[in-house]
Amino acid sequence: MSDVRRLIRDIDRGKNLRKNLPVYRNLLADTYLDYSAVELVFSSYLLVDSLPEYHGITQDEKELCEEVISQLQRLTGISREEIPEMLEGLQEIRGRITKTMEQYTFYTDRLICYEYVLDRMKMRFTEDKELENRLSGIQEEEFIKRLMVFVAAHEDQSIIRDRLQLLMGILPVHMTKSKLLEKIEQTVTLYKGSDAASLEGFAYMIRSAAMLHPLEESTGDEIYSFLSELEGMDFKELDVDTYEGLCDRLEQVSEKIIEITDFYYSLQKVVNGCYAFALAKLHNDKNTETQKISRRILSAVVKGELQEEELEKLEGRIEACVEQSSYLEAVLFEVKSSCQEVLKELDLEQEFEEYTRIANLLSDSLFVDLDAADQEETVDEQKAAQVAAELAEEISRKLAECKRPVKKAVMAAVLEKLPVGFPGTREVEEYIRTNLFGCQDVSEKTAAILELEQMMNEEECW
Repeated sequence: MSDVRRLIRDIDRGKNLRKNLPVYRNLLADTYLDYSAVELVFSSYLLVDSLPEYHGITQDEKELCEEVISQLQRLTGISREEIPEMLEGLQEIRGRITKTMEQYTFYTDRLICYEYVLDRMKMRFTEDKELENRLSGIQEEEFIKRLMVFVAAHEDQSIIRDRLQLLMGILPVHMTKSKLLEKIEQTVTLYKGSDAASLEGFAYMIRSAAMLHPLEESTGDEIYSFLSELEGMDFKELDVDTYEGLCDRLEQVSEKIIEITDFYYSLQKVVNGCYAFALAKLHNDKNTETQKISRRILSAVVKGELQEEELEKLEGRIEACVEQSSYLEAVLFEVKSSCQEVLKELDLEQEFEEYTRIANLLSDSLFVDLDAADQEETVDEQKAAQVAAELAEEISRKLAECKRPVKKAVMAAVLEKLPVGFPGTREVEEYIRTNLFGCQDVSEKTAAILELEQMMNEEECW
């Protein structure tokens, strides 16, 4: 490993690149060949083993799963010449899964907002004397003091920032639309001089929180139908039976989304593994011991004949691959972008492009865009103003369409995504006092207190 570290250090310094990059290439080829094979074994086993647990998937989803397993079976005996065609098929499947997951993400964004609305109405329809007594015993100053210790007394500044943002999403919202839009504009200006992709990511996150991403119309989809019903709901006119019915259905729909998204996560992990393994084999067809074991196990997995103890033969191998790849990836993306002339001279340009793809495919970002071009564009004043204006227009239109309870839920969700700009702890304390204990809606105030209590109690348990 010391030789690897020395090699990485030399490459990072731009030293002897024509000699070091081919050595580095060989290490990448060997590491990714075994890493992708072992990763694929475990992800495939977990998918096949968990299939009987997915009761809510449709016939189309079952057929998609069979298609993935068919690709997996083909991969166990594929030749190099067949790999390019297979990669096209895997890319198409991966695109379909990604698009579907994006829709489920948009579903989830909306359910979070409507859960916020229903949660803050709970006390209007609940007679819980024990809860009422507990809440009546809460002392304002004592609660604020405890909350301030939780939020602001941590040594890690990043944790303080995260907790402050959580706080903004929980506390009752007493803010004008213009003030919210001003906060968004101020945040956008922070991206001046940064890369355009970062700003686009921020804008995407805000649009998600504000339920701005469009849903694909689907007449037979239970989740889509429920969301359409919620969108037209007059929450001020709810009676107890309607309220309880909505809460029950929200829970059922949420459980269904969890099951389906878990299925798609497992499926995408296998597709990514197939894609990474196929790319690795394209540049390295060694028949290592790890390859032999992995091929036997994969064959047993797709036939449904795997004995679990067979997996023990791969114990310790993935840890070694992860450790080696973490060292190698320390300079991989920089080499690909900054050493193009040398890579071209060595005829390694395309190969390194594909190694960065493998790195992304084996990462935790299962739905990363493999075709996204490197964005060297930086955000200037004009670009920042354009994005801020687009977000302001879209959010203004959305808030104008929403009834008041939903409007507050949207604003809370957006606020939680924005950096918090309190000058000091005194201002934080005053914000809590005004927005929480100054809230005139008893049900909304109660829901916020209970959520804050739960958050603090969970932290104390840890």
